[in-house]
Amino acid sequence: MLMTLTLSAALVLTGTPAQATKPVSFQGFTIQIPVSWKVKKDPIGGLDVVTGACSKRATECPGFSLGGPRAIAYASEGGTYRPGQPYHPSTGVVECVPDRRYWEGVQPVRPARTATVQVGAGHQARFTEWKLGCQTKTSKPAPVSFTQRIWYLRKEKVLVVDQWKTPGLGNILAKAVWK
Repeated sequence: MLMTLTLSAALVLTGTPAQATKPVSFQGFTIQIPVSWKVKKDPIGGLDVVTGACSKRATECPGFSLGGPRAIAYASEGGTYRPGQPYHPSTGVVECVPDRRYWEGVQPVRPARTATVQVGAGHQARFTEWKLGCQTKTSKPAPVSFTQRIWYLRKEKVLVVDQWKTPGLGNILAKAVWK
């Protein structure tokens, strides 16, 4: 009944139906995500949020991850996350996220974009966006690339990594509610 009232009110006020959401809590904050998104625990204590259908070619399903202290401790070549570098927890070459037939290419020296953004009231994150290319197994440029977006909350020990440019994720994080 409450869901029906909420959807009806949204339709009357905006002319479009509201998208139903569900809460996801992690490291002291809660975000509201679409009910169609799936949430899974990862092996190091974080959460993976799957936002769409998985491709047989992709290394991982579309979505993003919420990582805590362990994810931060192993986020850069097996060492601690470094804000001036892309998220790369492996100490070796890794498969290209959107197409496993290729390897992730040479990492850029500079991010495409950086900013300080709100993640809920009173909490700021360093936002960094990287344009990452892929290469063939013989180190030639591949016709595939992807955007990696990172929200790093140092004090709160939270790392959000989005390798699929998830639509609306920035707004979802901006509306986070902290305990």
